[in-house]
Amino acid sequence: MSRFFDSTAMQRRTFLKLGGAGAAMLASPALAAVKAVPPSLPTPEDLASVEMEFGFTDLFQMPVFANEWGYGQVSKSVSGVTGITFPPFACCGVPDVTWSPGLLTSCEVSVDGQLLAIAPQNRVKYRWLPQRVDREQTYQGLRFRTRTFIPVKQRAVAQRIELKNTTTTVRSFVLSFDMRAAVTKKTTFWMAGCPGEGGNTQQWDAERSRVTFAARNSQAASAQGVQPRADSLAGGHILQYKVRLQPGESHIFRYVNALAGTEEKANRLHDELHATFDEVERQNEHFYAEMMRALFTPGNSYFSGHLPILHTEDETLWALYFNGIKNLMSARRYSPDSNYGPTYVTLGGHTLPTLSFPWDTSLTGLSLALLDPAALRNLVEVWLREDMHKHLATDYVTGTGVGPWYAVNDTAIVGCARDYLRTTGDFAWLDKTIAGKNVLTHLADHALYWETLRHTDRGLADYGNIENLLEVVSTYVHEVAGMNAGNVANMRFVAELLKRRGDATRARELRAKSEDLAGRINRMLYVAGKGWWRAGQLDGTFNEVRHCYDFLAVVDSMGTALSPQQKQEMAAFFWAELATGKWMRALSAGDSDVTWNIRPDHSAIGAYASWPPMSAKALYRLGEPEEKVAGWLREVAKAGNQGPIGQAHFVEDVWPTMKGGAFKCPNDVPYMNEWCCLAGGAFTDLVLDSIFGVEMRMDGVSAKPRLAAFDAKAELHGLQHQGRQYRVNNQGIHAM
Repeated sequence: MSRFFDSTAMQRRTFLKLGGAGAAMLASPALAAVKAVPPSLPTPEDLASVEMEFGFTDLFQMPVFANEWGYGQVSKSVSGVTGITFPPFACCGVPDVTWSPGLLTSCEVSVDGQLLAIAPQNRVKYRWLPQRVDREQTYQGLRFRTRTFIPVKQRAVAQRIELKNTTTTVRSFVLSFDMRAAVTKKTTFWMAGCPGEGGNTQQWDAERSRVTFAARNSQAASAQGVQPRADSLAGGHILQYKVRLQPGESHIFRYVNALAGTEEKANRLHDELHATFDEVERQNEHFYAEMMRALFTPGNSYFSGHLPILHTEDETLWALYFNGIKNLMSARRYSPDSNYGPTYVTLGGHTLPTLSFPWDTSLTGLSLALLDPAALRNLVEVWLREDMHKHLATDYVTGTGVGPWYAVNDTAIVGCARDYLRTTGDFAWLDKTIAGKNVLTHLADHALYWETLRHTDRGLADYGNIENLLEVVSTYVHEVAGMNAGNVANMRFVAELLKRRGDATRARELRAKSEDLAGRINRMLYVAGKGWWRAGQLDGTFNEVRHCYDFLAVVDSMGTALSPQQKQEMAAFFWAELATGKWMRALSAGDSDVTWNIRPDHSAIGAYASWPPMSAKALYRLGEPEEKVAGWLREVAKAGNQGPIGQAHFVEDVWPTMKGGAFKCPNDVPYMNEWCCLAGGAFTDLVLDSIFGVEMRMDGVSAKPRLAAFDAKAELHGLQHQGRQYRVNNQGIHAM
């Protein structure tokens, strides 16, 4: 059995992986008695993407391979690698030269001078797994299969390349591997993507079949080579082989790209990895298999917490849960070069590889608080030390805040703290002093910061301009409903903390302020009869904005303040103008600003990773029929068939689906979205707090499940709450 793209057996996730065709196949009489039950403790193979086939000129999101220290991205070819980041080191980034070509690619393959990436009929098959990326291409009867991965706890890329002659004749040809680097070390913050240095020096070692690139302006080196040993070197960086294959014969090549601070260290690592390649590959597979088990194991050595085990026979419920888990795993960084230790980065790609955004983190705060509470608490402390009224994220290389202010930061930071406290019960943390104030004081300051932003007589916070908000919608500026609603939730939460501490007077004050603000938001910003909201401008006018953020944020933060009429109108607006058959629009196609910017995470052609699960939560809270919401989610869940949920996916009437799932947006301009995003963990949150109906409170835990439309017999085992373990099923929650 081949180790690449095994298609000899029906896998357990047949339905969601094959889409409509797969559903029809399973409906056939011959297979009617066979029911694939989703695994409660899946292996990495169970989370693999569908096989995706693309050509060189196709627009698609190139899969990412990663380890705890960094990641790289495959290029549009069967063997190329690009955008390799092990901050502060980078390779195959954008060289800082005149007329820079952009991201470089290394290990591209040619046959008799023909670059396979641009060969006629150059379709390549891609398959993502948590621990690697598999690719396949056939050219003139030569089948190439590659397996690309990052060795455990190393700054290196490794790739196994299997070449087979599938013809009935002997094939003789020259095989070439093109090495590139632009290696560099960047010790300042990484706000501008994957960096690169032009003019690297190059040194060839024929005995070890290795080209070593060294930066001239920083302490960085990349040692790259292919084994077995090359026959010759062309152009100073192209390894060449004279290959002769009998009919049906295969040959294995191994590529290593090792990064370090000096040429000597890079060369040593390169040689060690080649010498132990098979064992290194085995260790990588083992590491991820163990990580999959650790996700659900109390006291494991990978995470400071764990997630509950899901038992279900429903493919959609299983897919929703593990869609989010794939994103959480991809965001995990336990790098020795992190200024503030283990962390979770927001974007899984080469654009912003070191940044953690409060906003995105908060959208999967419950899952993070369960899985890795120590890392979540640490991130909150980092944000409290930095002035996050000036920045949108923090950079783990420098430990500092970067970028302009994001308006949502107060709500996001308080929300993450709330998830940590209600899940762990670590109330002593509130007394910890950070930057001269204890945590409780910090949280109170964030809850009330909005009062400093009141610039009109309406008494609402002015949240600034487009760069502070959605970046894509030019009318969503100043006194916006979603951000103001966050303050309602913030004040209610801090009031609860103060009441626990015996400060009933101040708690009542904050509660009164929250109710007053909720009333003002409703009176001044809701568009009666329409179901959407408007943004107050500083000149006294209003911009009506039909964006999903107000829909989901208002329901999440102040849903109890909405009237029955509002709830009906808001739900009707979502179904009529935002929901699509497979995904959703972030902005209504009928909005007055629809032509301003089509970046899919916030526009009318797609939606950001967490907007569908957050919208589903809102629909449940608005009282929409469970069967209707579940029916929509059955199609939305298929977006995960391409691997982790992308930073954004297209709606299906703009871009064809990928085997039944909404297509993941590419990184190319003008779409500019990454392979995955931490906030995709919101799918796991959705399963926990909405479908299973778990309510984590500071004073207890309860559950009101909505399982009937999925699997009435489904259960969660090992849900942790403040030191105790629980089982959740259709009858509620039970101590274990």
